[in-house]
This record gives sequence, structure tokens and C-alpha cells, in this order.
Amino acid sequence: MTHPGGTVRVPQPVGWDQIVHASSGVMTVRTDDSRWVVPRHRAVWVPSGLTHTIELSGRVKLRSLYLRAGLAGVDGAGARPVNVSPLLRELILQAVEDAPLWVDRPRDARLVGVLVDHLELLDDIALQLPMPIDARAVAVAQTIARDPATSVTLAALARDAGASVRTIERLFRAETTMTVQQWRTRARLLAGLERLAAGESVTNAALGSGYSSPSTFGAAFKAELGVSPRNYLAG
Repeated sequence: MTHPGGTVRVPQPVGWDQIVHASSGVMTVRTDDSRWVVPRHRAVWVPSGLTHTIELSGRVKLRSLYLRAGLAGVDGAGARPVNVSPLLRELILQAVEDAPLWVDRPRDARLVGVLVDHLELLDDIALQLPMPIDARAVAVAQTIARDPATSVTLAALARDAGASVRTIERLFRAETTMTVQQWRTRARLLAGLERLAAGESVTNAALGSGYSSPSTFGAAFKAELGVSPRNYLAG
């Protein structure tokens, strides 16, 4: 299904695992504890029953593939990013086109078997933004996420959250494995990438996400992922 943009909630029935993939365009997948910006060379694995929402940056061809829970042999209750090779992309598209698939039909069983064999789940990707758990740290994270370009100081953020700077830093390190500054940088990169995916210019994406120029945005992005924002989106 092709969506013009906005937020969608894809059905996630209990008993079915899901692969969420944008065959064109860029989406942002959110769960209670994390957020990913996902271009077409990535997907997100969502286990049975996990609530999530999908934000679409501009026009996106969204493909969701459901597998009987446990069929892929993926452990863990959390969502995971998936590397989508050209072969896996074609397998997903074919499976969606042929659905429903039946395990007692040889052609379907072979297709699903090859697809599962080529699932490359990743432990992490650079543009994942993990959320803290403690309410004080969550308050700080939400303030930053609402406006990544803000220059409000950590001292002010901590004060508004009812905690000391030291406490907030300790919570972020323990619950996200990142410092507050690293988390803020990641949030700005995500915001910039989403703006680019929605069709904004590099200049608008950079300035709107808190960078002083396109060059500083590009340098920060390349330092984080090793490629330019445009090359990352192109896969």
C-alpha cells in the first residue's frame, strides 16, 4: 500500500510476527522504548503483540509481512532492525504479492524458507534512538525529541524534570548507553534525515534540526554513519 505521509498504526495481531518494510521512501518506526529511521535498505522486525506506530516521511510504499510467531526462530520480545539486501527485498515483495501463504503448499513453503534464511537481524544501527525508562530521564528525552534544534541547557532540562544534572546523566548512560549530549545529537540527526526524506532541502533539514549549516549537518551525519545523508537514504 502506498501512503502519502503521516502516521499509521499497522495491525499487529497476537500470534504473528511482522516485518515492516518501506520498498520506497522512508519511515520512522516507534515502539515504547525506541525509534528507528528506516530507509528502503532497512526494515524493522516486530515480534508478536508489540505495539508500534509508523510515521511516513512523504510518499512511502509500505509493505508488511506477517509470519506465524516463532516461525523465523527469532528470540526476544523487542523490535529489531533488519538489513534488507536486494534479494531479501524481492523476497518480501513476492511474499506480500502472493499472500496468503500456506506451509502445506510447496511453493509457498520454499519461498518462506528462503526468506527466513536471509533475515539478517541487526543488534543496532547508528540511527536508532533508544528511550530511557526513568520518568525524569523520559521527561528530558521527550523535551529534546519535540524540538531537537533547541539549545536549552542540560541544567535547565534537569531542573524541569526535578533531578540534578548528575542524576540525568547517570540515567541516560544506564538506560540508553548514551550521554545526554550523544542522545541529543542522535535526535538531531534523526530529525534532519526525516526532513530530507520528506523532500526538504539539505539546508532546511540542517537548520531545522539544529545545525548551523548543511556542512556541519553532513559532517555530523558522516561521523555517525560513515556516509552522507543522501547516500544513506539511497542505500
